[in-house]
Amino acid sequence: MNYTRSLSFLNSFLDLEKLSQFPENPFFNLRRMEHLLKISGHPEKDFFPVLIAGTTGKGSTGFFLESILKANGIRAGYYHSPHVEDPRERIRLQGAMASRELWAEGLSELRALLLKDPVPEKYGFLTYFEAMTFLAMLLFAKKGVQAGIFEIGLGGRLDATNVLKAPLVLLTPIHLDHEAFLGPTVRKIAGEKAAIIKPGNHVVTGKQFPEAFRVIRAAVRKNHGLLWKAPPVRGIPLGLSGDFQKCNAGMALKAAAILGKYFKFSIKKELSKNGLRCRAWKGRMECFRRRSGTFLLDGAHNPISVRQLVRELERRRDMKDAWLVFGAMHDKNSRKMLEILSRFFTKAVLTRVDNPRAKALGLLIEEAKGLFRVVVPARNAHEAIAFVKKVSGSGTSAVITGSFYLVGEARKLLKNGGTRRVPPGGAHA
Repeated sequence: MNYTRSLSFLNSFLDLEKLSQFPENPFFNLRRMEHLLKISGHPEKDFFPVLIAGTTGKGSTGFFLESILKANGIRAGYYHSPHVEDPRERIRLQGAMASRELWAEGLSELRALLLKDPVPEKYGFLTYFEAMTFLAMLLFAKKGVQAGIFEIGLGGRLDATNVLKAPLVLLTPIHLDHEAFLGPTVRKIAGEKAAIIKPGNHVVTGKQFPEAFRVIRAAVRKNHGLLWKAPPVRGIPLGLSGDFQKCNAGMALKAAAILGKYFKFSIKKELSKNGLRCRAWKGRMECFRRRSGTFLLDGAHNPISVRQLVRELERRRDMKDAWLVFGAMHDKNSRKMLEILSRFFTKAVLTRVDNPRAKALGLLIEEAKGLFRVVVPARNAHEAIAFVKKVSGSGTSAVITGSFYLVGEARKLLKNGGTRRVPPGGAHA
């Protein structure tokens, strides 16, 4: 297959998220992933796996760890989701997304494996996320990756990545999100996420809600593991903007130190600090500046990450009196997100994300009632950005958030519009 055909092949797989209204469906299991690993000769055994779960901060924590390993001369692979613009962003090799040629080669191999030895019907249909997860493992093995970092997609216990027997796991802050899948309480959700902990694991956690921490601690004790609490970094310049990134960077530093001390990776503290300065991470406090204002893109997509975003915006003079551009997925608590955002914003442009799972514009408008002084509806991201540009003659700025899919749409439009991009970490007031 060429690259275009490989994308069509990948998109032919079932979208797990379409089953969001059926969380008890027996479809959710690890048997399909186990089958793929068996028929492919277990590529996951060719690298050291690290798992990262949590409600917020997973992506940035994984990015920091990837950058630290790369700075130490360790061949690192990083698998995460969702992507912002290109699906190949999900599989990173030494800090760069997989090439089109390698991508097509890996998916061609997956197709050949399935033609020869299909997934048994009793296991259910292979999903898009499972195919992508397997592809990451396959490409990591092909390219000689030494450490493969895997971000949990949803929950933990039944997530496709949990087929990995990772000796090191990281748990970022856990709170309410995806309640239909994971449960209605922090304790229940933490139990799903802590299920990635295996016997003898090293478990790293940072700032954690008390209910979640109790569940994590109990899981570590049950599995006779080692629990490490990582402090936020102090006095080290970070490549990613946001005071909250200090906690994510602290977890990555602790994880790297554990890899050095207990798993014989060559880790040097000064090189690790240098790794934290890397900025190549799309859609995380990323700024696009133009003469009349600034567009800040951040993929905050649940109440806890939105709260962190607001705290950071309150520190910035360049975002004073900014417009909010907001869209969200239907399974998100967007009403709560809008309530938090209204503590900073008085003006909002609400739009529907170009995705089958997007929340309808009418529902967003209903949720925003009474929260903002001005609410402007826009049919899509293009219309939302065009409106903000039209009223930005006096230097108006905008923050685009609520969904990584919306951030991806906006990023493409802003790039094509000739707006000057400011690297993440370089846009502080």
